[in-house]
Amino acid sequence: MYGDSYLLISSYKFLSYFKMRVNILHNKGNHLIVDGFSSCDLRNVDLIRDLILDLVDVVEMNAISEPLVIYHEADDEDESGVTGVVILAESNVTIHTYPSKKWFALDIYSCNEFDVDKVVEFLKESFGLRKHDVKILKRGFYEKD
Repeated sequence: MYGDSYLLISSYKFLSYFKMRVNILHNKGNHLIVDGFSSCDLRNVDLIRDLILDLVDVVEMNAISEPLVIYHEADDEDESGVTGVVILAESNVTIHTYPSKKWFALDIYSCNEFDVDKVVEFLKESFGLRKHDVKILKRGFYEKD
């Protein structure tokens, strides 16, 4: 029904319509991708560290590492920003920010289900999420039936 190797859903309205919880795709691992604009200070390393730790709680998973969050100043200011990652028992949360553009790229990959709508609402309320695009990728290797 959804194809052999992946499912890409690029419309958040589609996700909301079906009240999608990630595991309904195939229960083998999924990848949430959020590209968005934020009104927050995307240069603030402490803010990004707190965000990714809060997201671990939002998705009800288990961090097995301390977050690694670094500000990188590139030669081209448009390419400067913060990168953060926390390793989960269930996989990982990563973010890359581009403060001069007020844009960020967030990924949550997990072999467990989590509530996509809850993540997006959290980002709106706590991270100043404005215009955004949400995608879900079906992950994992499995034999065809």
